[in-house]
Parts: sequence; structure tokens; C-alpha cells
Amino acid sequence: MKNQKTILIYMLVLFCGLTACKKALELNPITEYADANFWKETSQATAALNGAYTLLQAAMGPEGVFYGEARADNVSQNLTSLNTESLNLLTNNVNPSLRITSWNQLYAVVNQANLIIKNVRIMNQNGLYANKTAEFNQTLGQAYALRALCYFNMTRIWGALPLVTQPLKDATENYLVERSDTEAVYARIELDLDSATVLLPTSYSPSQTTKALLTAGAVNAIYTDLYMWRHQYDKALTASQRILTNTSNYSLTSLTDATALENTSYARQFTHGFSTESIFEIDFNFAERGARSFYIQVYGDIGFQPAFQVSIPLMTKFQPNDKRATISYNERRDITKFFDKTNFVRSTMDDKNIIMYRLSDILLLRAEALNQLDRPADAIAIVNQMKVRAGETALQPVDYTSLNKSQIEDIILNERSKELCFEGKRWFDLVRTKKAISVMQPINGLNNEDNYVWPINLNEIRLNPLLKQNSYYQ
Repeated sequence: MKNQKTILIYMLVLFCGLTACKKALELNPITEYADANFWKETSQATAALNGAYTLLQAAMGPEGVFYGEARADNVSQNLTSLNTESLNLLTNNVNPSLRITSWNQLYAVVNQANLIIKNVRIMNQNGLYANKTAEFNQTLGQAYALRALCYFNMTRIWGALPLVTQPLKDATENYLVERSDTEAVYARIELDLDSATVLLPTSYSPSQTTKALLTAGAVNAIYTDLYMWRHQYDKALTASQRILTNTSNYSLTSLTDATALENTSYARQFTHGFSTESIFEIDFNFAERGARSFYIQVYGDIGFQPAFQVSIPLMTKFQPNDKRATISYNERRDITKFFDKTNFVRSTMDDKNIIMYRLSDILLLRAEALNQLDRPADAIAIVNQMKVRAGETALQPVDYTSLNKSQIEDIILNERSKELCFEGKRWFDLVRTKKAISVMQPINGLNNEDNYVWPINLNEIRLNPLLKQNSYYQ
């Protein structure tokens, strides 16, 4: 990985814009430094942390959706779309020349976290955090969690990764690093999560920042996801239980707490953000900070030629009385989940938050773990919790007692497909459970597990001769 052209840590500021700060944070984000006069005040470290969240906005809006949905079966091509990249991904024509195969922006977040971890420690040693232990812990803990989150997402996408834990100094420094195997990447992720979990609080003040910043609950969500990805089911149950017991911060939203369906707390968690169900979401606010998630280009009204529309396979999964279907898409197959259903104004619909983790996601991951640990009744109880909330009929013992583990897993995955549709989860669900080929081969010809990982972008390989392309794309 070569800093001069590949990572472009500091030049990325021109792309994402210094104004793209989180509304929940008061200071301007900083992603560019003069060593002589920076890291001298704790407020500067806080500004650097804000800058890390700004870079995360750039990395995940809307790439987070493409990584988790575009190669799976919840979406299909909007035939009026001019987006050729989405068509390549839907047809499994994933090639290293595609813009989205670059890990540039995620490594930008990693480098920002590395800068914070290194310098905040030095600042603490120099006494700058005297009588500010909570501030020190929160700044350092969030940096560890951000690095873990990025490495976890990247290893799910590209597999083996260059592990970089020291910050790049300037735009002239060459940084050539070989890829470490996935076990080493997993070990680093766990070390960072372990460090974060002892530093981070369960909540912040004001309360909105509890959803917009990484907390102990968010760390446990990443733990749960990581353990499920690695099939460590006992550990996943332990991590998810820590979230379930935190009832003061996390509770399920409702589909019946308003006369109009679009005004229910369930629907508003997607259109307005920061619901009781949210664990961590990336905050976008164009009116306040100029930050766009670009969801409107991926989903949204057909008249604006978004990349995707709802797929027919997903539509067939919803029962007629499932309220989630009405929220998620309309009769024209427009994906409406994240947008106001009435008084739709495009200019005000382009800053929807990206929900990284919410309680329903963790509950259904927990159901998977319970099924794998031979507790099918407990697993189905969680599925029924989702179904009944949505207006569907609960499954009865006669519906599942004769089913094997794989068949019950299909029930859980179908429920995740409906509950979490378009939130960037489906592709990872299929890969994690080794069902990607059986589901996707009839749709786009996927037939090789080596094809699960994405190719490394050609620019990365050209600039770093130590990188080896993933085998399927050689």
C-alpha cells in the first residue's frame, strides 16, 4: 500500500469536504495536520476524532449499501438507471477496474484512527489529559473501535489485508505492506475491540450522540457480528446479551404507535434516524453540515433513476399482512424505506443516516447462534418477535419441530432478508452461512466460493508490488 497515490489520506478531505461533520459534534473535523502546532490541546484530538467520523461518512455513503446489497438477491437493476457499476455487481461481473473495489477510503479512516491512538497516548503521557480521564478514554476508545470496524468490514470484502497500525506521516511517505492472513486480521480486530470495550461508556450526553458515536453497545454489536462471521456462537450469545440487558438505551420500535404507518417509530427510524432501536448509525445532515449519504442515487423514486429496485424474490417473501412491505417499497417496485412517503422532495432526502447496527439485527444474529447451538425453539421465538411486530402470524411448533438445523437457518435468514432489507446486510448473510451459491447461482451464475471476496483494485496493485490479487481474479 503506497501512500503517495493509493491512500491519499489528506487529499481525501477534498473529496468528502471538511463541512461534512456530524451534527452531534460541536467541533470542526480535522484530517490534516501540521506537526509543529497540533496535538497540543485535547480539543484538537476531539477534532481529529470528528475527522475520523467524517472519513467514515465518505467511505460508507453509499458504498456500504453496495458492498452489502448489490451482489445479493434483495435488489435488482432499475432498468432506467444509468449506473453501470450496479449492473456489473448484480450480474457478478466484479472486476478490479471497478471504482468500488478500492479500499482507499476505509484505509483513510484506519490511518486517522492510527494518528489518534498514537498521539492521544503521547498527550496523556505529557499530562494533557490530567483530570480529563473520561475524555481521554472516550477519544482513545472510539479510535480503537473505528479501526476495528473498518478492518472487519474490509476483511469481509477483500479477505487478507495489509495490517497498518502506525500512522502515515505525510504525502511523500511510501508505505508498502504485504497482506496479512485473515487470522491475523481477526486477531487485530479483537484486540482493538478489547481495548475499546474497557474505555467506552454505554451512553453520551446529549442522548442523540449515543447513536451517532461508538459506545460500549456498538462495540458489542461489532463483537456479535464478528463472532457470527467466525461461527463462534457461544461468544456471539455473550456479546449480544450485553446489548439486550441495556434496556435504557435499546428497545424495539413499533409498527402500531401511530395512525399512519409512515409515522410509526419503526418507519421513522429509517427516515429520521436515531431511534430507540439504533445501536450505531453514521449521521448525515446536509442542511446542518453538508453531509450526504447519496441513498437517493442508490434507492429512491424511479423518476430519479436510482441504481436499484426491489427484487421479485424479496417481494414474494412478505405475507400480505406484513406492514414492513409497505414501508420498504411501493407498487412500482421503488425502494421507499428511507424516504418520506408523502411530500417527497428530493433535495431533502439525500442525507439519510446509514444504520450500521440496530437491535433487530442483533436479535436475529442471536437467533442464528441459538439455532446452531441446538436451541431451535429459542431461535424461533426471536423470529416470531419480528413477525408479530410486523403483523405476520407467528410460527407454531408444528411449523418447525420437524425441520433440521439448515432449514431453520433458512427461516431466520428469510426473516433477516425482510427485516433488514436494503440495509447492507444480505450479501454478508449469504456468505457467512455459505448459502451464497445456492441462492445466487440461478440469478447471476455465482458458482465458486473464491468469488465471494472482491478483487483488489488495479491501482492498489500497480502502486504496491507486494500486493497479490485474490486468486479468483488472477
